Amino acid sequence: MKQIIGLALWACFGLLVNRIDAQEKETNKPNIIILFADDLGYGDLSCYGAQDVNTPNIDQLANEGMRFTDFQVASSVCSPSRAALLTGRYPMRNGFPVAQGKIEKHKNYGLHSDEITIADLLLKQEYATMAIGKWHLGFNEGHQPIDHGFQHFYGLQSNWHTSHPDLDDVYSDNKVVKENVAFETLIGDYTNKAIEYMEENKENPFFLYLAYHSVHSPIQPSKEFIGTSKGSLYGDYVQELDYHVGRLTQALADKKLDENTIVIFLSDNGPAICHFGGSAGPLNGGKYTTMEGGFRIPAIIKWKGKFATGVNDTFLSSMDLLPTLASLAGAEIPKDRVIDGKNITSILRTGKGDTPHEFAYYYNGINLQAVRKGEWKLHLPRRSEDQPFWSKKPNEKPFEGKNLKNIGCRGLIALKHPLLFNLNLDMGELTDISHNHPVIVEELLKEAERVRKELGDIDVIGTDQRVPPFENIQEKI
Repeated sequence: MKQIIGLALWACFGLLVNRIDAQEKETNKPNIIILFADDLGYGDLSCYGAQDVNTPNIDQLANEGMRFTDFQVASSVCSPSRAALLTGRYPMRNGFPVAQGKIEKHKNYGLHSDEITIADLLLKQEYATMAIGKWHLGFNEGHQPIDHGFQHFYGLQSNWHTSHPDLDDVYSDNKVVKENVAFETLIGDYTNKAIEYMEENKENPFFLYLAYHSVHSPIQPSKEFIGTSKGSLYGDYVQELDYHVGRLTQALADKKLDENTIVIFLSDNGPAICHFGGSAGPLNGGKYTTMEGGFRIPAIIKWKGKFATGVNDTFLSSMDLLPTLASLAGAEIPKDRVIDGKNITSILRTGKGDTPHEFAYYYNGINLQAVRKGEWKLHLPRRSEDQPFWSKKPNEKPFEGKNLKNIGCRGLIALKHPLLFNLNLDMGELTDISHNHPVIVEELLKEAERVRKELGDIDVIGTDQRVPPFENIQEKI
């Protein structure tokens, strides 16, 4: 009898413990902050080897968290990269393969109402959700942040741009609250708003998506930062970004929120080195290209005491954030669509593990230009006319040489034969070894043909491609 009573008590105790664990899991959901820089290159931070800038605050974040050396975005331009991060899906799949402009034919071009974002999933888990800064995923009703899981929005609908004065207006939710703002005031304004939001929501879990315009053009740092770096005005601009990242992380510590807050810092694509400056470090190419300089970005993830620290070389993707954050928040990943991102929680907790991606696909606009498997990356043949407007070069002759060092920021505009690189040995994509590995070339060419049928390509509509609502998508906007 005593044994039975003891077993019953033990069972009750076990149920109580499980209930307490469940309650703790429910109440201790982590706050999540994504700090999304704009056009920041792989070599633009001192923790990634930059010599002419000093970024102590981002460096500290890297020292306290995990710094990634092979973290990729899904596009080398603004809008597609942002859409992929928020949905966990390739731009060809989510319907946003080219950057959006403030033009008539783009009036209905925005993140489709059927797409599910990180904010959508977290909102269902009773998170407070807010987007601050640059949106660039739609101007009109149905395409704005408040239509995609964000309870609140504060920022610009697109890039700040002098050719479109209405793009200089700051929105609160879907209404203009400031007109004709001075560009250099935005970074401080956004940081202030983010700190206010953290204070207002410190008693409940929150998701903050803070997308800075920095260091996108115009390269226009605030007066107090001009001349502070060893480099150019661009270096001053990077240091101003670092200062405001430091303000935010310090506010987390001051409010005692840092132990239960995941901080993710990354860039939307590589640097616009042919236009405005920046550095891709040891990588070839930059923004607008499908070389590593366009897709591989600085990325740091920190959760104090919960995630591993150090340097991680695993190939990961910005699309991995949706399933990972959903898992950590207790949200279910949509089962009615393909999610290209993978749950990398185990890698974040242990700092160990292989890439969850068998293949990766590099699109420039709607043109499939490269396929990757592990350390192998194959650049596919292409014509200049296949390129989106930002990469088109009239009468461009196909590259058939061997000196890829001189490709620089332009990337491979036209290519007659496939080029193969081993990224573990040649992250700069300088030495074509396709003739030495015909079997690997054939495997990657075969995969390229398969994915064209699924995601589409020039003159190919994929079986799971969401086609944008206008023709001539790659023409100049």
